[in-house]
Amino acid sequence: MLRSGAGRLYKGVVSAVDSLISDGPTITAPSTRQLSLQPSGQSRCSVLRSLRSTPARVAARISTAQFHSESYFSASPPENPSRIGQTDCLRLERYLPPLLDIDLPAQNITQQALFTAIQHLDADLSWHLYRQLGKSRHSIPTSVIDLLITLQCRKPVRSSAANVIDSRAAVREVCDRVLFLCHGRLRNQPGTSSDAASTLPKDSGLSTLSAALSRRLLYLLVVEEEQIAASKSRQSARRRNNLASILTTLSANLDASRNSDNPQIDFELRGRLAASLSRLGATDAAYRHLELVVEQASQSDADALIDPRPFDQLLSALARQAGSSNQAVHLLPSPVDLTSHTIKENDPIIRALRLTLTSDIRASKANIHKCLQALDSATLWWLLPFELDSNRPHAVSSFQERPDDRLSLKQKWHTWQASANGLTISQDSLDSFAERVALVLAQRGILQPSLHIVDGLQVSHQGSHVQTVTQSTSKVPDHDFFTVILEKLTERMASSINSDARKSLDTHRGLSADLHLAFKVYATAHSIGVDLDSRLNSAIIKALTSCLPSAVADLGSDRSRLTQINGQIARRNEEHGSKHALKQYLRQFTTMVLGSDPDLSRSSLSYPAQATLLGLHMRVRDYSFTKRLYQLIRLRDPDRDLWSSDSKDSLQHAALQSLAAPDRDAFMWFFAESLRSSAKTVFAVQLHLDWVASGNAIPSSLNAMFVQSLLRAGLIPIVRRVLQELEADRTLLPARLARSLVASFADAGYPDLAMEMAVNVSQLTSPTYPSQRGKVDKDEASGSRDSWILVSTLKLMSVALDRSSRASVSKDGDLHRKALRLFEEFRLGLTHHLFMNTAASEDAPQAQAPIEVTLQDVRMAYNACMRASLSVLPSPIPSSETMDVSDSEFTWETTESTCLHMEGIFNELKDLGAEPDDDSWNLRLTSSLHACLAAPDQAGRTEWLRKALGFFDQASEQVFKTDGPLHASEQKVLSTSPGDGDVHRVVVHPAVVASIIDASRCCRDLESGLRVYEVHMRQSGFNVYVEKARLTLLAEMGEPHEWRNELQRLMQQHKSAFRHDEHFMKQLQMLSSAADKVVPR
Repeated sequence: MLRSGAGRLYKGVVSAVDSLISDGPTITAPSTRQLSLQPSGQSRCSVLRSLRSTPARVAARISTAQFHSESYFSASPPENPSRIGQTDCLRLERYLPPLLDIDLPAQNITQQALFTAIQHLDADLSWHLYRQLGKSRHSIPTSVIDLLITLQCRKPVRSSAANVIDSRAAVREVCDRVLFLCHGRLRNQPGTSSDAASTLPKDSGLSTLSAALSRRLLYLLVVEEEQIAASKSRQSARRRNNLASILTTLSANLDASRNSDNPQIDFELRGRLAASLSRLGATDAAYRHLELVVEQASQSDADALIDPRPFDQLLSALARQAGSSNQAVHLLPSPVDLTSHTIKENDPIIRALRLTLTSDIRASKANIHKCLQALDSATLWWLLPFELDSNRPHAVSSFQERPDDRLSLKQKWHTWQASANGLTISQDSLDSFAERVALVLAQRGILQPSLHIVDGLQVSHQGSHVQTVTQSTSKVPDHDFFTVILEKLTERMASSINSDARKSLDTHRGLSADLHLAFKVYATAHSIGVDLDSRLNSAIIKALTSCLPSAVADLGSDRSRLTQINGQIARRNEEHGSKHALKQYLRQFTTMVLGSDPDLSRSSLSYPAQATLLGLHMRVRDYSFTKRLYQLIRLRDPDRDLWSSDSKDSLQHAALQSLAAPDRDAFMWFFAESLRSSAKTVFAVQLHLDWVASGNAIPSSLNAMFVQSLLRAGLIPIVRRVLQELEADRTLLPARLARSLVASFADAGYPDLAMEMAVNVSQLTSPTYPSQRGKVDKDEASGSRDSWILVSTLKLMSVALDRSSRASVSKDGDLHRKALRLFEEFRLGLTHHLFMNTAASEDAPQAQAPIEVTLQDVRMAYNACMRASLSVLPSPIPSSETMDVSDSEFTWETTESTCLHMEGIFNELKDLGAEPDDDSWNLRLTSSLHACLAAPDQAGRTEWLRKALGFFDQASEQVFKTDGPLHASEQKVLSTSPGDGDVHRVVVHPAVVASIIDASRCCRDLESGLRVYEVHMRQSGFNVYVEKARLTLLAEMGEPHEWRNELQRLMQQHKSAFRHDEHFMKQLQMLSSAADKVVPR
């Protein structure tokens, strides 16, 4: 029995004899001229000589013959051989008719030769002699023709080692001969003229055949049809109809003579007959024979031996007939649904489906699916074993009203569960059939039955053990069942984003509901062990992508071009947790996928699906899962160009949806997050290499973060390699990036490298503003390029000096010397720059210098020099009440020379026209306090204190311009008021104020200390350190009640800010007691 034209036969045929050859050599019978005038004995000898004349050719063809494992003939034992001259070849044949024992009275010599051949059982010779009789063969008795038919039917048609023949040709030859003889037999019947017989159908003579001949001929015709079907040869409609009519006549002839105890057609042959009739288009006759097959099998308790392939052939033929008709395609809204909803239970497809289910046949689900697709939706609802649980009797009476997925379903009694003949459908078969029906409805957009089945699976799985579910795999729906549901949900979600979506606030609510349904279906499939292949996973990824525009607001600059959902709606949804919910769905899905396919080696995700899933994790800012998935993608295909903007294999171009594609913005977030989140920078280095290898560039801000991370990790060679690649590519660094690189070296604990890099990186620095780039390019020949390099170097030196002087290792002697040397180079370069600008302004007074060193650059460098010089001195803030504490490593001469050097640097800064800022004045005051505290005698201390107080008074009145071009020293900013634009008043640091007050106390200049406190309070206000210094000053004055009252007031007014410990109280008491002894009250 064939299944879908694949050439496989009825299951009893599978164990056929291996010696059968389907394509072996054909031994042809002797020609007509050789047999016409020879006696029968000579004819047989001639045939034998003909057979012996080609032994080598036959042997050669046998050696090259192709043996088939599945024969077209059943291997059941043949009937008992006849008592007359049977050979071994006949033992392989089936349904052989018995030989007839009749007299053969010859009327002439020609008939005598024919009868002699018949007596010798020579089928070929008797056939040729019968054809040579011409019209005289009509006078031959019918019994003789029956004997001729018997000889032809007994002719071997199966190939064996002893009889190598072409089985297909032999079967076709026997069938043609028998049909010809049957037609001639009809002509020879008494009372039938030749003219009348010629007008009758070819199957008219078959009705009078004996049962034995009819069964053999039926068997051979079925075999011939199976051979034609296996070879996929095309037959004309006329020939197919004639063959179907002949088979129907023969089977009717046999069924008319059958009895219940000994049927003429066993259920195996009847099944093959039904399959042949189905392929020939006679589906009604095939259905009747299958009914008899089920009846015969049930009577003989051979239900398990029923072959499902005849049922498959019938279902397939019915589906083809429905598809070839003029009936419209039944998609919602179905034209059939709108015209009639009367259920036709006698419909051929419904009858065939019911018979298949009743006989518990495991037919092909594909053929069942095709038949169900040919039915209208109302009939499909009728076939389901459940219905809508609502007040209305039937919610699908009119499909103009589409069922809602939220309506529940309930079980119903189906008419197929009971039958008059006692054959019923089991509940398992009915449930399995319901899944096929629900699948077809889901393809039409009606998901309610499928979701009801999924709910039942979920409940049954939660209520039973996992092992029970895995053992009964037959109860698990097919993979296609879940795939269709998810794909239809995805299509519905995609279609819901229409032109009005940007105005609708309910769009996200509907998308979220569908996404919840999709994940429920996917989780159920995962829990019951369904194979989660790439198609099913891609459907879930598409569903997640559909929710992205309404759940996440930040989708890059292409959001308005790629989606119609308003960003404000997405931002509102994100505030209500939509982004977090989508992130949880993504994590749940990725965990399930990687749980079954940890390294993505089982192709559970296609590369486009991998790219889309990676982009989704990036959009919701899920770094851990993004990193894990990205590493797996790189591991699967390390040579792929992931971030190229031109390659079709890149992540951005391969994604299923452009909005979820990993683009440049997503990578920048990923790269920046890898620098922040990873304790080690190995992964960040790999990301950098992947991005740069694709021909892309890292922004300057991220490059600065990258270099800083590398420096902190101690990966200096990689930093130098990055810079070498930039230099090799002749890539100009933006000025901001150059400054960030230098600053990163200093902040990471490599200030010496930062100062060395200041000169090297300046060669790669490009102008910051487009206007500057234009001026540099325009004046390339006149030396503007050299001027720009000089300015760039000075700026980077300024940054390097500033960051290095603030580094924690700034007290290193070698670093101090390097800083001073770099500052001397800065001064030399600044002098050269000012000279070049002065010359340029004299040559062209109206022209403005294209590139300038700013006030901030100069201040940073000079302040760094003062800070580096000051860092080698001890702290100016005393830790005791006496002046005798000093660092033994530093002599007074060293301190004095350092303070005088800083004073010169400070004055030089003022002479350049760069007004000292807060840091400059604080450093200047701190140096004076160093000298005050380190002076060897009281007179020296008083003198340096006087200088410090003078500097404090000047600083309190000074203003400065924050930034701007460096001009001549004659331009003063003193004429500018503090409220003008970027002009600010100098603010002395509270710690410096506290040090001045403390120094005044130590030098017994208490009134100056109080005056400094009052100035500070007018300008800056409350500060803990300043208040503590004032309290020590009051205690030093010997006024115990005054400092105690002031301490109590501060504690009441500034409870949270002003705190003191026991050590500070003891210090105050000691100072007060000492003052009482010195100045008696």
